[in-house]
Amino acid sequence: MKKSISVSIASIAAAGALFLACAAHAQPRINIGAGQIRFVVPGPPGGPAGPTVQLLANKVSAILGQTVVPDYRPGAGGNIALTATAQAKPDGSTILFAAPYLVTNPFFQKIAADPGIVAPVVQFNRGVGVLLVHPENPAKTVQELIANIKAQPGKLSCAATTVALSFVSCHVFEAHAGKLLMVGYQGNAQASAAVAKSEVDILFEFVNVAIAPVKEGRLRALAVTSTTPAESFKSLPVTSSFAPGFDITGWQGLVVAKETPRDVVMALNEAFNKALQDAEVRRVFEGGGLEIVGGTPEAFGDMIKRDFEFYGRVAKEAKIEPQ
Repeated sequence: MKKSISVSIASIAAAGALFLACAAHAQPRINIGAGQIRFVVPGPPGGPAGPTVQLLANKVSAILGQTVVPDYRPGAGGNIALTATAQAKPDGSTILFAAPYLVTNPFFQKIAADPGIVAPVVQFNRGVGVLLVHPENPAKTVQELIANIKAQPGKLSCAATTVALSFVSCHVFEAHAGKLLMVGYQGNAQASAAVAKSEVDILFEFVNVAIAPVKEGRLRALAVTSTTPAESFKSLPVTSSFAPGFDITGWQGLVVAKETPRDVVMALNEAFNKALQDAEVRRVFEGGGLEIVGGTPEAFGDMIKRDFEFYGRVAKEAKIEPQ
């Protein structure tokens, strides 16, 4: 009799565990919007962010079982894309590829949206900037370049693109090296081509974009904009060694409209964190000299806040006027 009772109890327990497991498995997936997810890109198709966005869109589509499509919104240094995302329905169906323009534009553009109009989801990566010149530029070191700038105030030019890292780095470098002629470009590709043709002297570029033209011999790297050497350019000096405080690091991440529900933010956070662990994603990011970050919305939000304060100080100390 005792044996029969114990078998029955064991059977009930097993059935209960199976029921709970099935119930957990059957829990509905968080619904992100009503259809496909628009991944807003602050640049044109074919721009430097395009391949990264498409790769992540493909991975996250498979993870969520919901189509994620790039939505290119170039112009105004990222403000058009940022405003479009902030004004979209806050249900997670519109997400934005964020980069330092989010925290630099308020200080360097007369018309710029505040980063507080969006909510952080996850940081994808981070990487240094690289100081680039034409291969035949007479300066073989940063010290020689600075000497040439001081000897010819306002004669040497820097490609101050609408990309935040390039624009800010030009002005910070000028504060340490001497007067530069700022030449505006709408994007990385145009600026890089101009330096390769000797139409402009200096360009600061995000590491993942700088690697290819340097390897191909179209551009020459002189330094990285950090306090520690970069894995991709181990032999290069750091800008902080000759310009104290010159530590400008780029990053990429994801933000959504500010009022997006917490459960939707966390569903996106989980999906993108999972995508960042994908072997192909890791290979592409790390091969481009980028360190994968991931983590919580709060960690990304703290980083955005620190960068916002940092660039505010940079703008004030370098006496940069909004343009």
